[in-house]
Amino acid sequence: MKLSQLESKIFGKICYSFRRDKEKRIEIVEQEAEIVRGIFGLYLSGNSLEKIQEHLRKRGISSPSGRTVWSRDVLNKLLNNYKYTFGIIDHATYMAVEEMKSNRCRNPNRHIEDDEEWNEQ
Repeated sequence: MKLSQLESKIFGKICYSFRRDKEKRIEIVEQEAEIVRGIFGLYLSGNSLEKIQEHLRKRGISSPSGRTVWSRDVLNKLLNNYKYTFGIIDHATYMAVEEMKSNRCRNPNRHIEDDEEWNEQ
């Protein structure tokens, strides 16, 4: 899949599993796109970032920078990157990951909506 000339122009920085062709249009690198889909799938299956790191390392899948171990930060940024909805994952998958991430938030006060309740704690 290739993005249109306009979409390619506004796409911005290229991220893992995308590249620009000779006409500067964005296209998907399918082998890397499969890895991205796998990462989203592993996360949705309940795997932590550490477990995903181990999974990728055991399979010899190098990080985007060529390192043998993917950092948690890189995995987290990948899972937060909406650009992957441009032909790699669907919007529903992206939103499901976003919801899981918010539910895993370590801040015990994240559900407090009332300012007075917040101030009492």
